[in-house]
Amino acid sequence: MLKEELDKEPTSYFIKEEECIHDAHFSEFSVIASSGYSQLTRAKRHGRWWMLKGLKDEYRQDAIYQVLLQKEYEITSQLQHPMVVSVFSMEEIEDLGLCIVMEWIEGVTLKEWLAQGKHSQKERRHVADMLLEALTYVHSRQTKHRDLKPSNIILTHDGAYLKLIDFGLSDTDSHTILKAPAGTEGYMAPEGPSDIYSLGCILRELRLGWLSHWIVRKCCAPCHHRYTNIATIQRDLHRCWQLPRQILLMISLAILLTVIYLLLSQTQKRMQTVNASLKVLKEENNAKINDEKAKTDTLQLQVKQINEQRQSEQEANSLRQNRINEAKRKIDKQMQAYGIQQMFDTVTCRRNITIPFLRITDELIRDTKEPELKEYIQERYRKPWMKRMSELPFD
Repeated sequence: MLKEELDKEPTSYFIKEEECIHDAHFSEFSVIASSGYSQLTRAKRHGRWWMLKGLKDEYRQDAIYQVLLQKEYEITSQLQHPMVVSVFSMEEIEDLGLCIVMEWIEGVTLKEWLAQGKHSQKERRHVADMLLEALTYVHSRQTKHRDLKPSNIILTHDGAYLKLIDFGLSDTDSHTILKAPAGTEGYMAPEGPSDIYSLGCILRELRLGWLSHWIVRKCCAPCHHRYTNIATIQRDLHRCWQLPRQILLMISLAILLTVIYLLLSQTQKRMQTVNASLKVLKEENNAKINDEKAKTDTLQLQVKQINEQRQSEQEANSLRQNRINEAKRKIDKQMQAYGIQQMFDTVTCRRNITIPFLRITDELIRDTKEPELKEYIQERYRKPWMKRMSELPFD
């Protein structure tokens, strides 16, 4: 049973062409505003809202106002920009007459937005920037709005996007008809309609900061001192907005350079102190090195002197030893002359016992100054002879 019901009433299918509703007519009309000779009406068509701008009842048959409406359509339809209201067609609508069909913009006017309360300066500058961009485009199309004021500017999505509306009093160089004065009191220049003058009044209300005051004054200055194009205003505004940041950047840079300078100065002073300490240490080390060198030189000199003295002593000892040896040889030669060898022979000793050997040795010992020679005579001649004499038998 459930399957049969699902087969009869499918929940998903393609919509057939005959089921689509094509309604080319507007419905659900509601008058939004009415001022001057025009009337704004909101209506629905194709499932979306549209804004219809037509003439009031008393002006619908007037050819002059019809031409004004036609002129507004011709001018606005040539403007294709995200920040300018879009115009789609001009149609004859039942009960409303000839109307300009425009997009419906959901939002608030700049006048209402400013009255809502305090907005941040960033938001105000964003609105001003969008307005300048829109006007730059409009002027690039050789078009003058001629009725620029906060109520003709709509902000959408809490001020995120801007739309410039109501070109009913606008004019271009290509149009030669209906060149009448236009504008709104409080936003119109003394000499006549001027978008730059009106822009200055709006910028004043936006309160973009004290640096932008001179730009506002120049926008609202007499004609020969006033800005001549929107691009220059936008350039000067961006410069004055960036000036505090640039000043802050310069101050920060100056502080940074000052800190770097102070750090470098302190580092330089520390380096000077370190260099001075190193210099003192170097001088102390040099002094120590010089002292050690002097001590080493002194020690080397002493060693040299000792070596020289030792060499001199060795030479003196060698000379003395040579002299003693020579003296010993002389003594030996003298003793040989006395026949000392024969005296040790028993027979000879007996025969020559009367020889005064002791006297000879005593005289040699007495005449010799060197103790070593005295000992040599004593040990070599006297003692052996005395020993030999003591061993000889006496008859």
